[in-house]
Amino acid sequence: MPIKIVFFDCDGTLTRVKSSWEFLHRRLGLWNNRADLYQRLFREGSIDYNEFCRRDALLWRGLPVADVVGVIRDIPYQDGAKEAVRSLRDMGIATFIVSTGLSFLVDLVKSELSIDGAVSNELLSKNGVLTGEVKINVEYDKKGVLINAMLDRSGLDRKEACAVGDGEGDLGMFEAVGLPVGFNPHEKMLPHIKHACSGGSLAGIVDIVKGYG
Repeated sequence: MPIKIVFFDCDGTLTRVKSSWEFLHRRLGLWNNRADLYQRLFREGSIDYNEFCRRDALLWRGLPVADVVGVIRDIPYQDGAKEAVRSLRDMGIATFIVSTGLSFLVDLVKSELSIDGAVSNELLSKNGVLTGEVKINVEYDKKGVLINAMLDRSGLDRKEACAVGDGEGDLGMFEAVGLPVGFNPHEKMLPHIKHACSGGSLAGIVDIVKGYG
């Protein structure tokens, strides 16, 4: 079966920055001894993902949305990202972002790359200012659940779907599709992917997709 849809991770896959959350914290001087502690507690299992995000979002309470978007715009695209998405579109293949990253970045990437759809986590705001609240649409280990639901709604078989990601948070996504592709993947992900696209350009995934089926 040829591929009809490609699901992309965003942070570290379509963009060069591994975490838009951490990028924003560092740029705002909130990483050391604050946000990094929350991440460590989450990694240790002391707090769950929702609590981790809640604490992170509180650090940004009162910030103007325009300032946050201005910082996010400095995150660079992965080499070949625009070319890869354009080639897939020319092949009639749909594209969709599934990301635990910030919607400010994901929505920007979706618009600029003309990606068909996206789901990510939202920082809530009121009157142009962040409230310190977050809406979790994508949990750390639940990407596969979302993809399975989307495939069911669209009537697509998992063999017609490809997922492109780089790290442990993409495991569920890899397991939900017929063609899991790692882009410069973490070594722990190698047993869970069919192809590794390593090197400088994301455009290498196009030949992998073309050769499938």
